[in-house]
Formats: sequence, C-alpha cells, structure tokens
Amino acid sequence: MGLDTAAVMFLCGAKAAGVDFSSTAMIGRQWFFPEVGALARVFSALGVPRDADQFLRENHYSENFFSLLGARQISSVDVSDFEGATHIHDMNLPLPDALRGQFSLVHDSGTLEHVFHFVQALKNCMEMVALGGHFTQVSNANNWMGHGFWQISPELIYRAFSPANGFHIETVLLHEVVPGGGWYFALDPEQVRNRVQLCNSRPTYILTAAKKVAQVEIFASTPQQSDYASVWNASADLFHPRPPSFSGLRKRIPRPIKRFLKDRLILPKRGFRQKCYRRIDEDALLRGKLS
Repeated sequence: MGLDTAAVMFLCGAKAAGVDFSSTAMIGRQWFFPEVGALARVFSALGVPRDADQFLRENHYSENFFSLLGARQISSVDVSDFEGATHIHDMNLPLPDALRGQFSLVHDSGTLEHVFHFVQALKNCMEMVALGGHFTQVSNANNWMGHGFWQISPELIYRAFSPANGFHIETVLLHEVVPGGGWYFALDPEQVRNRVQLCNSRPTYILTAAKKVAQVEIFASTPQQSDYASVWNASADLFHPRPPSFSGLRKRIPRPIKRFLKDRLILPKRGFRQKCYRRIDEDALLRGKLS
C-alpha cells in the first residue's frame, strides 16, 4: 500500500493533465518507495529541483511527494491509527458526512483490494470527491491472486465511473509491473463491443483517472456488465421473430448474441495483442497524454 514507481509516474502524468491536487485524500496512509531513477525522471518532468536519492531517504510516507504535486491539505483514511492516518474509518461502512465532497483528489494506491465490501469502499471514495475533482487509482488487475480480496477489471471501472454515477473516465491504463513493463490504454468494453480481457504472465496494475462532473446518488441504479446488457437489450427481437428457415437462422441471430457466443467459446488472445488495447509511450505518460 503505497506509491511505487508506477504510481509516481502515473500521478506525474495526472498532474500534467490538469488534475488538481490541492486537497488530497489518500485511502490508507501511503508508503513511498519508487525506484530512484524513476523518481529522478518524475522530478525532471515536474520541474522540481530535488535530489531523488535524498528525497527517498527522507520520506517513508507520501505526503511530501503530494506536496510537490500541489497539495496544500493532505489527509489519509484508514481503519486503524497504526500508521498515523488523519481519519479513522472502516471503508467497509458508509462514509461519515464530514468526509463527503471534501477533496479535489482521492487517491487509492493499493487499499481497496483489501476491503471486503469493495462496492461500499468504492462508493465511499466517489462520495469523498468534490464536484470537479478526481479519483485516481493504482490497483491490482492480473496475476495478484492472494495479495488481497479482489483483482479489478476495466469493465468494473468503466461501469462504476459512468455518467449515471456523476463521473467521466479520463483514462484507464494497464501496466505490467516488471522492469521496462509497457503501458496500455484499456478501452471501454461497451465502446469496443467486446470484453476487455487479458491473459498474461506478469503482475499487472490497473490505473484510473476519473473526474466528478455531477452530484448524483452513487449506484442509485446497479451497474450491469456491458456485454450482457447488450444481449438483454437485443433479446426483445428474439421473442417474436418470423418463423425462420434453417438456412436463414444464422442471419436472424442478432449480432450481440453472436459476439457473446463467440466470446464464451473462444479464449482471448494472449497479452495486449487485441484491439481493446493501445500502447502509450512512458515519456508521453509523464507529459500528461492520458487519453
């Protein structure tokens, strides 16, 4: 639970893209442990004249890094005070009114996957964000089984941070957590009309930046997985068709049904060799090219 190399690079890109860090809340008080060379690159991109090695030796936690990103008020929320969090709250439970809409940025860097009632915890984070503010996240996607309770998918992020819940997704990235690991945009499954799946052999992060654009009740309507919703919406056409001939049956099956059956019967391609992923250069990430 903390800011590693991938997290500091992503937050540098978020700063360059215009995310407001002025009032920052960490979900869990975040440790600070990026690689020194990566931190030096981030300082260079930010125009911060600091020695990366010295900064690492002086900062076990992340508050001073968030200060460099523009944070004037920095809070942390945790279930226990064992690491000196500023707000003690169990994220399994509904959010106290005092924390609602108070922060220009709410950042999760590896906490939510450890909360059993994940949906409640995610809702809490969304409610903490002020109108016009952002939620950012660096969490488990693939090959982290046993690290926490959950691994997180693009489908979940896109359905949760939707206009119906008052949010606009600015980016969803995947990053393989190995030296030289690539960075990839993960497109919206509803947009590409296919499941955004991944079969790989490396631990992989999902990274999110979403802006709060409206004050609405979070999850007033339960999100549904997009490919199933597409099938359900198309299924009305199946109830009163003309009696088809055998030779014309395939043509009469709606395309969403065909795609669904194909996805269920054929395994996804390995790695990122799919139309739902687009590679992003690391330098472009640091410059804030997040979409």
